Amino acid sequence: MRWRLPGVSLGLAPDNRLMFWGMFFNEAGIGIFITLWPLYIASLDATPAQIGFVIGIWGFARLAFLLPSGMLIERFPAKRLILAARIGAILGFALMSIAQTWWQLFPGVILMAGSTASFPVISSVIADVAGRGRARVRAFTMILNVGPSAALLITPALGGILAEQISLRAIFVAAALFNIIGFLVFLRLSDRDVSVPQGPPVKYSEAFRHGGTLKILMLAFAVIFAGILGITLVPNLLQDTHGISVGQIGYLGSLAAVGSISLGLILNNVKVFENSMLSYSLAVSSVAGALLLFVLGQSIWMFAFAFILRGGLLATFSVMYATLSDVTPDRIRNRAYIVAEFMAGLGFTLAPFAAGWFYEVRPALPMTVGVVILVPIILTILWMSRHVSESDDAHVSSSRT
Repeated sequence: MRWRLPGVSLGLAPDNRLMFWGMFFNEAGIGIFITLWPLYIASLDATPAQIGFVIGIWGFARLAFLLPSGMLIERFPAKRLILAARIGAILGFALMSIAQTWWQLFPGVILMAGSTASFPVISSVIADVAGRGRARVRAFTMILNVGPSAALLITPALGGILAEQISLRAIFVAAALFNIIGFLVFLRLSDRDVSVPQGPPVKYSEAFRHGGTLKILMLAFAVIFAGILGITLVPNLLQDTHGISVGQIGYLGSLAAVGSISLGLILNNVKVFENSMLSYSLAVSSVAGALLLFVLGQSIWMFAFAFILRGGLLATFSVMYATLSDVTPDRIRNRAYIVAEFMAGLGFTLAPFAAGWFYEVRPALPMTVGVVILVPIILTILWMSRHVSESDDAHVSSSRT
């Protein structure tokens, strides 16, 4: 019998509607473990520096799998690549659930990291199906922000319950189950090919040589590095310094989704945020505010508000991809998505190492450094948004003349 997804159009074309639900279950698998991930590594006798090392290796493995993904997009059907990635994630979570010491996590971490190399493929399919302009911005926001955020409303709290009632290992079993459901959703995608530009082969270096694309790529690195630096060891800070329980941390983690969904609705419905750079500045400001509250907070209510603001980190991805798709020529777009994942992945890779070292100096130091980095980034994005706005006004005036 052919099973059906909930009959809600979401304003998306059929394949992008499947992408929405596939990413929902993908993020459910991530959300159920990610808040408690540092605590699980610590429970396997890892020091703060070793926790940062494990999470950093996840980032390095992502980068290694991303590099050949451009070639794979051009040689294999998108659906086949996405399904292979989901199988890797399922096996990775299963292996992590049975690790007995922190270094035994690495096989599962590498498999899980390999599965994220499908994200450039997913981005390319979303862009192809959605078309250009506002429809594309909406599709990216719905699929990469609203859908995942809806999953994150539930799964961090569920992870906290499973960890307290069963064990921390149980959250990885649940993550594997969510990925099995995601696999079944992606299995229903049509057998479409991602559009490949005609002409000579496209090189990764072309993305760096295009001025508008380069600016977005550099921002992708800086924002993710500062954000991940600040949030990686927040659960450890809350437990070690403020005595907050694992279950409470799980519930707090779900609040990040409230912030992400709220921010997504604002970006989709407030006219001023049609300027994607202003959208970017709002999302990054939300992350900076969260890190500041983690540093200064003394009550669980302050930390709850901080987790709501932390939801801005997920929104930075959807805004970045939408902006990238608009400023990048179609010929190099697929490569630009891969380079963007690489740059964001590089920030994700380096930040946990730094977070572990800073935490051993002083627990709140990673969050403090994150804020210090983000403030000039926000000012830079605001300057860029004004520059873009002035350029657009000049272009409109000249066309009318």
